[in-house]
Amino acid sequence: MKKIIAIIAIMMAFTVSAQAQAKKTTAQEAAQKDIALLASKIKMNETLKADLTTLMVTKHNTMSDAKLSETDKENASKQYIRKLMSALNDEQKKVLNSDPELLKKLVH
Repeated sequence: MKKIIAIIAIMMAFTVSAQAQAKKTTAQEAAQKDIALLASKIKMNETLKADLTTLMVTKHNTMSDAKLSETDKENASKQYIRKLMSALNDEQKKVLNSDPELLKKLVH
């Protein structure tokens, strides 16, 4: 009986850890899609893409956190806009600001 309980506990532990890893992959994939969408509008070098990918992964993890209130998520969106804009040059900012739908997709 103890062996059966131990086996079930081990199976449950592997299931939980596998789900946690799948969540990280989802945030990474979503960030890659955001960067591809942004790259279709503005020219970026590889360093900027890597930096913005890190920012987008963090954003997706934050926005998917069920513990955060809508106010917290809205505040986080404002911070992501500031961080995104600080990483871009003036020409890139102008292009991004001219497309409010794209900006909304990137930060919400």
